[in-house]
Amino acid sequence: MLLAAVQGATEFLPVSSSGHVLLFSKLFQVDTSLRTVVLLHAGSLLAVVLFVSRDILRVLKTWRILVNLVVSTIPAAVVGLFFEEYVEMVFENSTFLPLFFSITAIFLLLASLKEGDKSLESMSIKHAFLIGLFQAIAVLPGVSRSGMVLSAVTLFGFRKEEAVSYTFLMAIPVLLGASLLKLRQADLVMSPVFAVSFFSSLIALAVLKKMVTIRKLRLFADYCLTIAFLSFLLG
Repeated sequence: MLLAAVQGATEFLPVSSSGHVLLFSKLFQVDTSLRTVVLLHAGSLLAVVLFVSRDILRVLKTWRILVNLVVSTIPAAVVGLFFEEYVEMVFENSTFLPLFFSITAIFLLLASLKEGDKSLESMSIKHAFLIGLFQAIAVLPGVSRSGMVLSAVTLFGFRKEEAVSYTFLMAIPVLLGASLLKLRQADLVMSPVFAVSFFSSLIALAVLKKMVTIRKLRLFADYCLTIAFLSFLLG
């Protein structure tokens, strides 16, 4: 239940859910295997689908955005399919958490200083693939998936509101793929853990959208630096 609350609350906030799960599991001596983390994604998946239902309709009407989302998903899919064992090894080691949290903080700080004016309809295939590479880096615990995608889209000159939409949309295939990898454990979806992950994810989605809208992205960078320091002390 603790991991479900932590994972759900930090899945969409740009502070790295995997890093927080690893940190909290270390503090409270809870199982932190990749299997455990992946099973928590089902609640977050349902939350984001409901939250961005209008954006999903926009994607279905605009083939360019749909193609770009597919392209952006490729790097993370390759990592998930061919490097799962290596990823699991990383999840079992908290040594580099301070460094990975700091990487997230740096990109969020850069993104907070950037103001773009482009819409998702104008995104090129090249930018879509580069954004996908940013997301693939977030396989490392402490490197935030939403933070990296949000930063990449913003740094490429897109409006922050558009960056938020693209970040949420990109979460759907990632969370779906992660859930399907452990389909045999789908009974967890009916448990209280699923509900906790679902509701905490909904709150996180609303908070991130609001914080980006009022241009307070730097607060997340400051938070990640603080967590990096704390994880260093705990290490």
